[in-house]
Amino acid sequence: MKLTNLRVCNLSEPIGYAMDAPVFSWTTEDCDGSQLWAALSISAGGENVFDSGTVQNADSLGWRVELPLKARTRYDYTLTVRACGGEEASARSFFETGKRNEAWEAQWISPRVSQSAALLEKSFQAEFEEKSARLYICGLGVYEAYLNGEKIGDEYLAPGYHSYDFYLAAQTYDVTKMLKNGENNLVIALGEGWFKGRLGFEGGYTDLYGDRLYAIAELWQGDRLVLSTDESWTERRSPVMFNNIYDGEIWNAWESPTPVGLVEAACPKACGPLQDRLSLPVKEFDRLPAMELIRTPKGDTILDFGQNLTGWVEFKSRLPEGERITLTAGEILQDGEFYHDNYRTAKAEFIYISDGTPRDWIRPHFTFYGFRYMKVDCAFLVAAEDFTAVHLRSAMPQTARFETGNTLVNQLFQNALWGMKDNFLEVPTDCPQRDERLGWTGDAQAISETACQTLYMPAFYRKYLRDMRAEQSVLGGSVPNVVPRIKRDMIGNSGFCPWADAGVIIPWNTWRYYGNKSLLAETYPGMKAWVDFQRQREETIEGPHLVKDGFHFADWLALDNPEPGPFGATDPLYIASAYYFRCAQIVAEAAELFGLPEASEYVQLAADILTAIREKYFDENSLCVEKTQTAAALAVVFGLTEKPQAQGDALNELVEQNGSHLNTGFVGTPILCPALSMTGHHDTAVTVLLQEDFPSWLYSVKLGATTIWERWNSVLPDGRMNPEGMNSLNHYTYGSIAGWMLSWLCGVRPAEPGYRKIILEPRPDRRLGHARAELDTAAGHIVCAWRYEGDSLHYDFTVPFGASAELRLPGETPKELGAGSYAF
Repeated sequence: MKLTNLRVCNLSEPIGYAMDAPVFSWTTEDCDGSQLWAALSISAGGENVFDSGTVQNADSLGWRVELPLKARTRYDYTLTVRACGGEEASARSFFETGKRNEAWEAQWISPRVSQSAALLEKSFQAEFEEKSARLYICGLGVYEAYLNGEKIGDEYLAPGYHSYDFYLAAQTYDVTKMLKNGENNLVIALGEGWFKGRLGFEGGYTDLYGDRLYAIAELWQGDRLVLSTDESWTERRSPVMFNNIYDGEIWNAWESPTPVGLVEAACPKACGPLQDRLSLPVKEFDRLPAMELIRTPKGDTILDFGQNLTGWVEFKSRLPEGERITLTAGEILQDGEFYHDNYRTAKAEFIYISDGTPRDWIRPHFTFYGFRYMKVDCAFLVAAEDFTAVHLRSAMPQTARFETGNTLVNQLFQNALWGMKDNFLEVPTDCPQRDERLGWTGDAQAISETACQTLYMPAFYRKYLRDMRAEQSVLGGSVPNVVPRIKRDMIGNSGFCPWADAGVIIPWNTWRYYGNKSLLAETYPGMKAWVDFQRQREETIEGPHLVKDGFHFADWLALDNPEPGPFGATDPLYIASAYYFRCAQIVAEAAELFGLPEASEYVQLAADILTAIREKYFDENSLCVEKTQTAAALAVVFGLTEKPQAQGDALNELVEQNGSHLNTGFVGTPILCPALSMTGHHDTAVTVLLQEDFPSWLYSVKLGATTIWERWNSVLPDGRMNPEGMNSLNHYTYGSIAGWMLSWLCGVRPAEPGYRKIILEPRPDRRLGHARAELDTAAGHIVCAWRYEGDSLHYDFTVPFGASAELRLPGETPKELGAGSYAF
C-alpha cells in the first residue's frame, strides 16, 4: 500500500500559489478495499500547527483544512491512511506560501529608455547560509530572471496571461543553491508578452494593459530581505530588438547589452493589485529533432519536425559576426513549397544576428509559435541535426492512454491529445499559430469534458475561471467571448451562446471528473451570475423562459447549412435555449449540493425553460422540429425530449441519410457520437468514427494531420488549403471524439464525481479488434479493455482503491465490482 499524487489545491508541492485554505488530495495504490480513516499533521518551522487525528470521512478528492496561513512560510505535512483491511501507509510532502497579504517593500520599477525589451540589473552582497532563499517577483509583460548568469526556474513566459485589470500574479522561486558568498548579480529580462504586445485580428491592438515594461522583486534569505527593486537598479540594452507573441522575436547578439542608465520607479496604473500566482508554469515537455531537411523546388530550406506543436526551435550557431538566420513557422507544405498564409498577419519569425561567438542553443525568450515546419533563411548551409523543436505548455500531466487495433483511430486520439496540449498554454486558446491565440470560451467549453478525461486540468481551469469571474464582474454576470477579455470589437463582446455557457459547463465538468467540492464552491458564484444574466435578459421580452433574441455563434462551422458561411443550419435560438436550460439545471444541482436556499428557484427556472422548449421546438411525438443532427443530439444529451429513444432513432436516421457521415459543428460534434451510443445506435457511432472521406475525423488523419483542424476540410483532398480561409490546423474542438472513445468505446464514465463510483460499460466492435483505456483519475488508476480472440471476447478491468464500479457487459446482468483487477 502506498500513497501517491499528494497535492494541495490540485498542485504538487506548490510554492507561492494563491490559496484561501489548503485543500489536500491523494490517491492510494497497491491495495484493494477502501479507506477506514486518514490523519493529517502539518508543521511549520519545526512546530506542529495542525493535527487532525483519525478522521473517518476524510475525502481524498478534496480535504479542506481551515488553517490560518502565514506569508512566506513552508508547511510540511504527513498524511497517513488506514485501509479497512488493516493496511496502513504514510507519505510526506509540503506546500509553501508566497507573499499573501504582506506588504511589498520593493518598488515597481520601469526602464527609462527601452520600451519593447530591457534588462534590469542589480549587484548585491550575500553570504551563504543554511536558510532558504526565495525570490518573489513579477515582470510585465513577460520576463525571465537570471541569478549570477543562470536562469532562475524552469518555466517560461512568466507571469503568464491573465486578467491584468483585476490582479497581477507574482511568482516565487527557490534560489537557495544559486546564491554565493560575496557579490551576486540579479538580472530581470523583460519583453512585451500579452500585457503590452499586439493582440487581436487584422493588426490587433497594442498596449492593452500598459504602454511600458515593469518589474518588482524581493529576494529573501530566511526572514532577512537581501535585495529589492528600487531606483538604484541599472537598465541595460537588451539584445532583443523586437518581440511580440504573434510576430516573434529578433535577437541581436551583435548588439552589446551596454548600460543605458538607471531605472525609474513607476507603477502599472490600470492594473489590479499584486497577488500570489494562480497559473501553472509554462514548461518544456518534449524535444523533437528535425526529421528531415527539405529543399523545395523554389530553393527554400525547410525543416520538418514531424509533429504540429506549440513552442519554439532551439539551434546551434556557428555564424560569422553580423550574419543572421531567420526561422519562419508553418503548419503545412503546399505543392511542395512552404505555406504561411493561414497565419494571417502573424509573422511568426525568429531572427538571430550573430556576434561570431559559437553558441550551442539559441532560442526565443518572449514568444512562442505553432508549427510543424520552419523555413530557414541563412546565407550559410545548415544541418538538420543542429535544430530541435521544443514543445511548451502549461504544466498539467497527461492522465489517459488509449489504443485500439486501428492505427488511424490511434493516430486520431494522439492528434486530439496534441491539439489540447498545444492549446493549453496559459489559457485554453483557439489556436497557437496565427494572429489570435486567445482564450475563446466556446472552444474551451466544447473540449472541457474531454480535457478533464485526458489531462489533469483542475488547477488550470481554476485560474481560467478566476479570470472569467473577474471579467463577469464588470459585465453584469455575462461571460465574454474571450478570457481574458480584449475589450474591443467583436472579440470584446459577451453573452453569445454557447461561448458564454463556458461559465457553467467548464466548472461543472471539473466537478464531475475531479470531485473537489471546494473548487466547485469557488466557481459557483460565476455559474449563478451567468444564469441570472440570461434570465434578466430574456425576461425583458415578454413570453416564456426562452432565449428570444441576440447573436449566437451556435453550431459554428457546421456543414449542414446550404447558405455559405460559418453558421450551422440549426436555429441558434433553439441551441441558446437548450444551453440556458442546461445551465439553469446545473446551477440548481450545485445549489442543492451546497444546501443553498436558492436551489428551489433554479429548479423551477430549469423546469419552466424545459416546458417552453418542448412547446416551441418539439412536436406531438416529442421529436425536435429542427431536423438536424445537432438539434437531435442536443435533445438526447440535454434531456430535452420526453422520448429519448425515439429521438435517438431520428438522429440515427439523419446520420444514415447523410451517408453515415456527420455534418455537425462546434455544438453538435462533441455530443453526436454520445447521443448515438446512449440510444442504442453505437454501431452507427463507430461507423461515423471510421469514415475516411470528407467529412470525417479520419479524413484529416489520412492527409497526414498530427493535430485537429479548425474545419472538417481545412485541407482539400489535393493537399491544398481550403480557399474559404480561417484554416487553423491546430484547433482542438473536434478532438472531443477522444472523450467518446474513453466513455463509450471503452465505457469508462464517472457515476459519481471524481470516479468514486464508476460505470464500466465497454462496447466491443470487431471492426476495431481491441481497445484499451487507462485513466489516472482523481480516485486512482482505472483500466477498461476488451479484445477479440477468434470467437471469444476478453475483458480486463481495474477499479482503484476506495472506489466501486457497476460493470455492464453486453447481454449480461450488471454487477458490482470493488477495488481490484479483474479478467473476464
